Amino acid sequence: MRNVKKRLGVLGAAALLAVLITLVSYVELRSASVVPVLMYHSFQAEEDKLIPYVSAEIFAYQMEFLARNHYNVVGPDKVIAYMTGIEKMPAKTVAITADDGYYNFYKNAYPVLKKHNLPATFFIVTDKIGTSGYLGWRELREMSDSNLITIGSHTKSHPWIPSASVDEEKLWDELAHSKEILEKGLGKPVDFICYPNGGFNDLAKETAKKAGYKGAFTTNPAKKSGIDDIYAIRRIKMSSTSVNPVILWGKISRYYAWFKERR
Repeated sequence: MRNVKKRLGVLGAAALLAVLITLVSYVELRSASVVPVLMYHSFQAEEDKLIPYVSAEIFAYQMEFLARNHYNVVGPDKVIAYMTGIEKMPAKTVAITADDGYYNFYKNAYPVLKKHNLPATFFIVTDKIGTSGYLGWRELREMSDSNLITIGSHTKSHPWIPSASVDEEKLWDELAHSKEILEKGLGKPVDFICYPNGGFNDLAKETAKKAGYKGAFTTNPAKKSGIDDIYAIRRIKMSSTSVNPVILWGKISRYYAWFKERR
């Protein structure tokens, strides 16, 4: 009887190990093209407490972590290439994005990115260009000409796209005309857009395609779209709590991104 129990125990352990190996293999396969795209907003504390921010010091620490550990930091074109299978995604790949167009990106984030030669994408609300607290054309052109920063659209006025008030005409104005404004001001194509507050619908995705965008970014829309949908690219919210090395490593791993998408 003792030998039987021992054998059953061994068989049970072997079965559990087989299940774990299968699960890990499945996650590895499914996450092979999931690019962890980091999402930032402001790089200093704002009077409006609803605006997410990461301090300049913590952002510098996070970027140093990426550089020191030899992460493959890529721009949006590579994100698309990996997602669509045109290119195989290397290990430790990550992308950096920031929204809205705050001046403190130029002041606090851009010098850090230049120091470590890390590319990033900056999504701009065009109605805010040159207004108090936001970037002007001089800074935008300087960063765009560096070939380190990709400038994308964050629409004209930052509307909640799923709202009933955002009809087809309004949507075209927000997506297509913001693209035109940026292209005219920068003198180069603008190929990517980010939906305000992550809100989108099928009409928004179709409008982005018609306007000529190569891809569109959101937040984490759960199961609204597939993990390979290049017009609903999911992102990971970064915060000042992402300073612990273990937490930071977890957030920038493709497994974290994959599990977030299964929620």
